Amino acid sequence: MKWILKILNLAVLPVTLLAAIVLFISGQSPALSPIYSSTIALIGMAFPIWYVLNILLLVYWAIQFKLRLLIPLFALIFNISGAQLYVQWNKPYSDSVVQPLKVISYNANLFGIYRNTSDIDSIVQIISEQNADLILFQEVFNPNGNLKKLMRELGEKLNLPFSECYQLQPNRNYGMCILSKYRIKNWDKIYFSQPTGNMAMYADIGIPDPQKPESERSIRFFNIHLQSIRFSKKDYQAIEEVNSDQTIDKNTTEGLINRIRIAYEKRAPQVDALKEEISNCKLPKMVIGDFNDVPLSYTYYELSEDLNDAFVTRGSGLETTYKGPFPSFRIDYQLYSDPIQCLKYENIKKVPSDHKMIVGTYEIGYYNQ
Repeated sequence: MKWILKILNLAVLPVTLLAAIVLFISGQSPALSPIYSSTIALIGMAFPIWYVLNILLLVYWAIQFKLRLLIPLFALIFNISGAQLYVQWNKPYSDSVVQPLKVISYNANLFGIYRNTSDIDSIVQIISEQNADLILFQEVFNPNGNLKKLMRELGEKLNLPFSECYQLQPNRNYGMCILSKYRIKNWDKIYFSQPTGNMAMYADIGIPDPQKPESERSIRFFNIHLQSIRFSKKDYQAIEEVNSDQTIDKNTTEGLINRIRIAYEKRAPQVDALKEEISNCKLPKMVIGDFNDVPLSYTYYELSEDLNDAFVTRGSGLETTYKGPFPSFRIDYQLYSDPIQCLKYENIKKVPSDHKMIVGTYEIGYYNQ
């Protein structure tokens, strides 16, 4: 038996070295724009797989009391900050707050148009139970008429009287929207250099000061929906075959990977444009929406600079916000700057979309305007 174990160890050792190297590359991948290497971005996308693999290898060598356990152990410790972007054990803020601000982010998935149904009534019911102060919608669509009118009607039902809608094209009732309990003082579109079905906007909203009810504090809210992979029906069928342990041919696999590469390459300049807008904003800010990218990515690395992540601050457990057929990832975020503080982070899974609804509760804090 000893000679079998020796042969096995000889085979596992190079795997251990390779797994550690790949984990290091994955952990550092956000620093490199996908424009220069989409392959590195793909390695970063699979960070949780490389991390778990190194844990298994650590256990393998630890059982045998082999010093080789130091290889995966060092790799795991070096990349622990990356792992914390996926898993957290925080508790909600327990102290009472005079006037908390509840913010919802939700990719509405066109209100069910892909399934030949309308999800609007059920979405209104779910959001009504949350009593939110702001809602940032992505992927909204009105097949029956004016999109802006539909969003105003939703605002009335949800007691959110102020709204601004970014309609992607004048003749197409598709876009994104911000609904607010408080006055929207200013808003604008953020333009991307290349034509795309994705978009971003911002709105400056006057939040009442609980100490001085007659005055407002301006907060800028960025609503973001970045480049998606745009899988076709055939692609989704292939993914479902993989999920059901069926094999798919090489050409289909290469096609899926190529779509992911293209999405990374198109998303990078969008991120660069947004980064400039966010950096130039001198107001306290929240950057919210569907980034269509994982935490260990160039997208998250750039957009989260100097900002806090609501999940990292107050989240708990393993977070996944996408719930479609593709392997589940955290791709929806609520980021915020000082002096804003996150009090509570949660997601609502039972919503009619391929994304969970993200709910964050905040305290604004004080600052000089």
